[in-house]
Amino acid sequence: MSTASLHARWSPDAGEHEHAMFGVEGIHCAGCAGTIEKAVSRLPGIEIVRVNAATARVSVEWRGGATTLNAILDAVGRAGFTPVPLAGREAAQKFSAERRAALKRVGLASLGMMQAMMYLGALYGASDIDASMSQLMRVAGMVIVTPVLFYSGAPYLVGAWRDVSNRRLGMDVPVALALLLAWVPSVVNTMRGSGEVYFDSVGMFVFFLAAGRFIEMNVRHRQLAGDEALARTLPAQVTRLDDAGERQSIPLAALAPGDRFLVRKGGVVAVDARLAAPADVAVLDESLLTGESIAVRRRAGDPIRGGSVNLGSPLTLVAVSAAGNSMLASIVALVARAQADRPPLARAADRAASWFVGIILVLALITAAGWLFVDATRAFPAVLAVLVVTCPCALSLATPAAFAAATNALSRLGILVTRADAIERLARVDTIMLDKTGTLTEPVCSVAGIELLSNLSAARALAVAAALERGSEHPLAAAFRGHEDSLVVASDVREFEGEGVEARIEGRRWRIGRRTFVTSLAPQAQHTVFALHGHEATSYLGDEAGLVAAFDVGAPLRREARAAADALRKLGISIVIASGDSHRAVASAARALGVPVAHARLKPDGKIRLLDELRAKGNKVFAVGDGINDAPVLAAADVSCAMGQGSALAQSAADLLLVEEDLSRVALAIATARRTMDVVRQNLLWSIVYNAAAVPLAALGLIAPWLAALGMSLSSLGVVLNARRLATVQPR
Repeated sequence: MSTASLHARWSPDAGEHEHAMFGVEGIHCAGCAGTIEKAVSRLPGIEIVRVNAATARVSVEWRGGATTLNAILDAVGRAGFTPVPLAGREAAQKFSAERRAALKRVGLASLGMMQAMMYLGALYGASDIDASMSQLMRVAGMVIVTPVLFYSGAPYLVGAWRDVSNRRLGMDVPVALALLLAWVPSVVNTMRGSGEVYFDSVGMFVFFLAAGRFIEMNVRHRQLAGDEALARTLPAQVTRLDDAGERQSIPLAALAPGDRFLVRKGGVVAVDARLAAPADVAVLDESLLTGESIAVRRRAGDPIRGGSVNLGSPLTLVAVSAAGNSMLASIVALVARAQADRPPLARAADRAASWFVGIILVLALITAAGWLFVDATRAFPAVLAVLVVTCPCALSLATPAAFAAATNALSRLGILVTRADAIERLARVDTIMLDKTGTLTEPVCSVAGIELLSNLSAARALAVAAALERGSEHPLAAAFRGHEDSLVVASDVREFEGEGVEARIEGRRWRIGRRTFVTSLAPQAQHTVFALHGHEATSYLGDEAGLVAAFDVGAPLRREARAAADALRKLGISIVIASGDSHRAVASAARALGVPVAHARLKPDGKIRLLDELRAKGNKVFAVGDGINDAPVLAAADVSCAMGQGSALAQSAADLLLVEEDLSRVALAIATARRTMDVVRQNLLWSIVYNAAAVPLAALGLIAPWLAALGMSLSSLGVVLNARRLATVQPR
């Protein structure tokens, strides 16, 4: 694999550390993952190596200058695996080649199995076949099955050799041992012209194994299709417009903030952007980012997310970020980080599977010794059945398959899992700590109420206020921007920090802001403190004659906030509001949501103290926030979620990212996590019960070797398909 194709997913960290992430062909079990980890960790400067067997992804962190990306890829290649990029044309070609090769192995194994059974079946049912005909059938079986073993069964033989070379007992070891123990004596007996042959059993083994692995591969690819689509969506080239309006085709990486570029109908918005023409309306499909299948409309001033698909007429956009800093690039990096790691539960299952391989070999020896004492003719088939039927593939796949399916399901809900063990921790939460501003409320303020204090109309008062606030960066200024009137223009604008804004409109001096600031413009007038909705007004508007209007400005609750709170309560989750906002604003939000516990005026250290108090009572706390001040509590909570439009610091500290800012999906995430752990327990229980039931039957000679191969393949496939049920979660 060329390193150039990997650079879209490779980036140097701050300081002396570097990080790379790539896919690997040939990973089938925990033993494969352990082999790669061991090979890469031998290189100088390697600090962290994570390999996820379920998603076939590798994440490596190392000290810059100590080693290189090429050296890491070479180490993976020497370990017997093929590194592949995670996105782009080369990645698609690699995945397609992997599927074709697996299909060829299944096809050859099926043909070989049927032909071998046709020739060798007569040896079992007929007693009057002469010696020359029997020998011809043995030779035919050997000629047919040997290519099947060494081509279709090559992944198991190579994997076993790799495990033995690295002094590991991987899951390919007992399978390869069973295949060779059946094939070698059969070849010897064929050369001798007498004795039992097991070529038909070898053909069946390989067919069932290859078919099961092919189906597992297809399921895995479907589970990862949504996340891979995020990375593969971005175009390699974009059409940029220069100052003269001329079109230039440039690489995506060359697009800079401020550049204008074209997006055709059906094309993908390459980076975060905004509309260049105020009159344009964009109709976009954001389903890859948010999971929402309904098209959305974006107008001038609205953010347009990189990765959106243009469903309307061609658009002229202005880039607001570089490709590497866009929301889509951040999402891809966060999801990839989670999929390259393995949660503790999965690592525990891997260790158990590794120990289980050793137990299998001991059981095979005990079975052989027992049958040699009772009936030597039945020893060999019984040993083969034990080696095959107890392969711990299902045990190793039980956990990672469920987590991979759940991660994919949550991404379609607009919730991205950024840490591998987040789902496991999310399933155990019983308390949710919600920030208010930007989390429970809309990110933009609005005018919730107005009290007129003169003969000025409400529309005129709002237009004057909007003109005064037009150039202000204060958060409250955004509340008036929807009330602008092009005929009302402010001049000589002066902003007084912490007080308000003063300007001239049509020859008169106006002020908006705090009451004392506004009334000081007309000290001779009589002024009263006005209450709106039971509390003092937020902002006042006045001129040289006195107060004109009082405004109640604030961020309204999100429209889905009440439904989200009700859904959380139905799951048995206790809700706590922890905000830095005023007591009045927090109490109002708590009343509207029916939340009995709400804390106001909390600084970051106050939120941490509240979190400690909740955890001291035995609660498992799920924190949700969006601001820089929420980052400490997000990092400290049992599990946390950041809003998609929140601060970068909050997003990096969180375990989950709510891209589609719909709070009702938080309850869906908890329900999905609980369902995932149920599936994990079902898979583990099935794996244990299956092996506990199959081992005695195989050891007693009650299961034929070919039936053992079928049972092992169906067991592994069963846990993968059971995990696949998690993909049925849909947004409501």
